[in-house]
Amino acid sequence: MPARLPTALIFCLILGSAAHAHQVPNMTVEASFAADGAYEVKVNLDPRVFLSDNPASLPPVPASWYLDQTEDQRRGTFRQATAYVGRTLRFLLGVTALKEPAIDWLAMDGATNVAVTADTAETHLLGTLRGSVPEGAGSFTLEYARDGQVSLILLTTTPGMTEPKVQVLFAGESSRPVAIPAGRPRPASPAPASEGAQRSRSPAALVVLLAVIAAAGVRRLRARR
Repeated sequence: MPARLPTALIFCLILGSAAHAHQVPNMTVEASFAADGAYEVKVNLDPRVFLSDNPASLPPVPASWYLDQTEDQRRGTFRQATAYVGRTLRFLLGVTALKEPAIDWLAMDGATNVAVTADTAETHLLGTLRGSVPEGAGSFTLEYARDGQVSLILLTTTPGMTEPKVQVLFAGESSRPVAIPAGRPRPASPAPASEGAQRSRSPAALVVLLAVIAAAGVRRLRARR
């Protein structure tokens, strides 16, 4: 079962400071659900988790690691991050798992949570997933793979919460389900007209067309006289 820690302690672990940068990598997932069924999930990833089989053996990743990369190399880095998330995290909305969700990535300062700069001492990657809760899915659960190498902090927010629900997961654990607003049914598309209805309208349209042609013919005859 996931362990519980006081919220204040959790936020101290998450935020830290530049003077006390994280030496032991971890991962933070923030899941927010709106009343209309929209959701946003943010994954704060220390790149050491996919750069090494033993992330704790590496020092924090400096800014130069990212800033010196070419655009192609950065895209490759983001693909590595996406693959890691897909391999280790399973997001469940009710009983429906998100399959290969699209993730938008950006590099950030692990101490200040702003965009990475040349002064950044600890580089993290922030991935964002957005979507809509499927109709009838009333809960959110996160499953963490058995081969996860670091601890995971999950913060879940739903309408009416004064502060996020905090859970700590270790490899092989699943979070406790959190009730979320059920997705709204999609408006039904108008049904195509039946073949019979289309046929029934065809004679009427033909009558109108013939009337127009007849009227035009009468006007021509009068003009000749």
